[in-house]
This record gives sequence, C-alpha cells and structure tokens, in this order.
Amino acid sequence: MATGMPVRRRYLVIQLRRLRSAANMTQDEVWKDLGWSRAKIQRLEAGEFQRVKAGDIMALCQLYDAPADVAQELIQIARDSRTHKPWWLQYQDVLPGAFLGLEAEATMIQEFNIGLVPGLLQTEAYVSALLEASVGSTRDQAAQRLKIRLERQETILQRREAPLIFVVIDEAAVRRQIGGPEVMHEQIRHLCEIGQRPNVDVQVLPFDAGAHAAAGLPFTILSFGSDNSADSVVFLESRADGFYLESAEEIDRHRLVFSRTQGSALSVKDSAAFLEGLIS
Repeated sequence: MATGMPVRRRYLVIQLRRLRSAANMTQDEVWKDLGWSRAKIQRLEAGEFQRVKAGDIMALCQLYDAPADVAQELIQIARDSRTHKPWWLQYQDVLPGAFLGLEAEATMIQEFNIGLVPGLLQTEAYVSALLEASVGSTRDQAAQRLKIRLERQETILQRREAPLIFVVIDEAAVRRQIGGPEVMHEQIRHLCEIGQRPNVDVQVLPFDAGAHAAAGLPFTILSFGSDNSADSVVFLESRADGFYLESAEEIDRHRLVFSRTQGSALSVKDSAAFLEGLIS
C-alpha cells in the first residue's frame, strides 16, 4: 500500500468481512441484494475509501443480521469518518474489542512488557490470579475476561498460519509472584515451552541490563502482511484506555526502540536458560 490504512478503517474492513462470512454470502450476492455495483462492495472490503456512508454500513449490518452492539459500533465509525474526529481508538469496555480484532489479523506481533507476562503467553491460572486482584470488575466480568483471553490465545496461536511473535519481557514480570509460587512455576514453564515454537521468540530483559531504549513504556506493534510501516500500527495500553499510533514516523520509531531493546535483552537461547533457572 502507498499509505497506511487508518486503524478504524482497518477494523471496519475486518468486521465487514467477518459479518459477510458469518452470513454465508458472497460479494456478488451482497451487491445484487443491495442494488450496488460490484466495485462498491469490493472497495469497501479492500479499505479503498476515505469516507464511508453510515447508511451503507447500516444496510450491510441489516443484510448480515449483525448483532446490535456490533452494528452500532460500525455505524458510529462510519459517522466519525465524515467528521474531523481523529482516527485513533479508545476503549472503556470490558476488553479492547478493536485490539483483539486487529491482533487476530496480524502476521507479526512485537511486544515489550514490563510488570506482566504478555497476554498471549499467559496461563489460565496466571490470568485468573490477575483477575482476582483486579479492581472494578464483577465476578461475571472477570469470568468473561478469562473466557475471552483463552479464546484469544487459541485463535491466534493455533491458527493455520500463526503470526510471527517476538516478545521482550522485563525480568520484573517473571520475578513477581502472581498467584504464588505454583502458578508462577507453571507460567514460566509455559514460557519455556511456547518459546520453542518456530514462530515465537521470547527474550528476557534482565535487571542488570540497566537503562534501555524502551524506557519503561510497554507497547505492541501489529503488522499486517508486509514489513513496512504503512501496514502496521502501534498499540499503547493503559489502565483506563488504549491508543493507536499509525503515522510512519511513530511506527518506525517504535520498531527501532523494539530492535534496540531486543539487543539489550538476553538472547533467545540465554533467555530460555534464565527462565529454566528460575524453576529448577
């Protein structure tokens, strides 16, 4: 692509494709049913638009019998595209739905994390311990989060063409006793095992590495189908919300930061030995 696809546009495209697939409809069936041209639905699903009509998205959601909350979200994205609102996303719901949708489509995931093991690599017991300690969630919400976290892992890690996953984990994340010694022993063992997969690299950034390029700020880079900044986004997570960076300058900067942080971390082989040493 000559220019990057903004996050909301990419998310809209992903959801429209999924809804059509769930409705068991072809593109030809869609444009004929709606009285559109073939080119129109092709452009929509390819993300080849700058603005999209809310009425078009509403018509598609009705045709696909989309859930009300999904339809409302997509229609709002279309409305926002007609204004000067920024193309970054915030979330305040139980989970960042847009992030999960984008993550599931990524061909490469690069993540630096500090105090916690990255979500894709967490065990069920580790996740449960985190949710038990969380503030502001009901028991039902915690159960929902656990279910979605496990489904998210299965969707991404077990899919036929699994993404390349590169993670750098600060030593603090594997030293902190989330859930107690038994839970952490299982979690670290899981890191050792999953790190043996050909598409997964796990590195530990030790305390004695001192200052490093990431400067204590966790982030995730999601790439889609190519290795250029125009086809990637950076996700910054916080307790209350999350932000997406999509400019070429920001993406290139975070890629450089990630590369230098990898250089400061233990090698994949030495990281595996370090983790084994924690549970031996």
